[in-house]
This record gives sequence, structure tokens and C-alpha cells, in this order.
Amino acid sequence: MKWRAAVDRAVKPLGLTHATFSLLGVLTGLSRSGRRPSQRELADHTGLDPIYVSKLARALEKAGLVERPADPDDPRAVRLGLTERGREVITAAIDVVHDLHEELTASIGGSKGSENRRLRDTLQTLLGEIPTGGEEAMTAPRTIDGRDINVAAAATRSILTAVLKREGLTFEQYIVLRTAVLNGPATPAVLVETAAGPANAAGEPDVLRKTLDPLRDKGLADLGELVEATQRGRDLVERVTTEATAAGDRLFEGISGEDLATTKRVLNLVTERASEVRNAL
Repeated sequence: MKWRAAVDRAVKPLGLTHATFSLLGVLTGLSRSGRRPSQRELADHTGLDPIYVSKLARALEKAGLVERPADPDDPRAVRLGLTERGREVITAAIDVVHDLHEELTASIGGSKGSENRRLRDTLQTLLGEIPTGGEEAMTAPRTIDGRDINVAAAATRSILTAVLKREGLTFEQYIVLRTAVLNGPATPAVLVETAAGPANAAGEPDVLRKTLDPLRDKGLADLGELVEATQRGRDLVERVTTEATAAGDRLFEGISGEDLATTKRVLNLVTERASEVRNAL
């Protein structure tokens, strides 16, 4: 309850509460994989009552942070997606909550400290279903699920977001600019499609397309029949890449090569299956 109250205070300037932050956070993770979940799916992921999720979603829609188009396959249901404003707000909120988490866990060594890891493991054990009286649990808790991956993705992306914030860039602007630098001049359509990646993993094409004018206005790209990064844009990408790489080295420090190799194989498999599941929806 204290944590929820602290988050309420921290995200209030952004027009959010702990509940709406949680909902937007889960929606962000699902959106990155190209999904537009229903309110029922969001309720399942957040553990909140479906009626409460519906109430929160309506409030977020009214605030211009989410959109709720009707489900073409079920007129009784709606699909939820983030608006551009919603992406900006949740990105800022994730940074705020991350800083709050570090502040509140500082007395036990921070969020990455051994005491905090033990605390987390204890809480996860208590939240799982444990066999009692010699009877088997009805269900065994998963070692890892989509929520773990979403949380890890948000945490690691927050590092890049912090670097980009100092440069005055959004994540989507950086992805498009980096693609222009790495792939050379391309038509706007090809550039955006390449930047979005498989299953739109890096963002929806419509959102990425809106970054072209701001990149031109910042002097980072030239727009014409072909989009080409300027020298200033190439220098910025090199600078961000160098800093993000150094941060990544610290992020993986102390993790064995074997563990990293296993993690990479599993994440590649999850990414492949996510594309298959998305295409089947």
C-alpha cells in the first residue's frame, strides 16, 4: 500500500495513478509485440478486475492516452492501443517509477542488490501456489512468463530512453534515424518498414512515419524522394550508440557467458513464436 501511494504521488504530475500506470505499462509491453489486447486480456495480465480495467481504460481514453476501437471480430469487445501522447507519457512515467524504485530500495543495496533479489524471490514464493498438507498444488507457477519479459524490456529500454532524453530524441525518432544511418538513403515507405522490423517490434509504422518531419526540423535528416541522415544525424547516432553500448556492458556485467547464450536463444525463440502467434490472431 505504501508503494502504491508512493507511485501515486510520483506519477501524479503526469496525470496518472498507480493503477493507470500499471495498465499503461502492460499495454506498452503488449503493444511492442504488435498486439492490441482486449480489456479482458489486460485484466488477465494485470490481475485487476475486468470492470475496473474497463473504468480505467475509459478514463485513459478520455485523457487522450489510449484508443478503444471496436473489435472487428466481436462487436461487443474493444481493442486497446496507445496513442502517441500515451507513449510519451508512459515512457516518462517508467523513468519516474524506476528512479522511485531505486530510491526506496537504496537502504538494502538498490534494486540490483543481493538483499533486494532475495526479497523478490521470497515474495514470488509467497505469491505462488505452494502445496500444503501433502496435496499437490492445483497449478504450478511458471518460472518466467510474458510479464517478466515485458518488465525486463521496459527496464533495459529505460536506459536507452535516458540517453536519448539528453539528446532531445524520442525512442521512435532514434530508431528511424539509426535505420537511415545503417541502411543509407531510402524512400520514406521503405525506411519506415525497415525501422519497424519483424512484427512491428520497434513500433507501429504510422507512428514511425510521424518522426520524419521532426528529424528534418532538428537537422538530423534530409527529406525528399529519399530520406538520408545528415552528418549531424550520423554523429548523434554514433554518440548514442557508444554511450548505450557502455551502459549495456555494465548491465550484463557478472552474468556468465553460458547464461547469456541461453538467454539469447530463449529470447530469439520467444520472438519467433510471438510473430507466429500475432499472425494467427
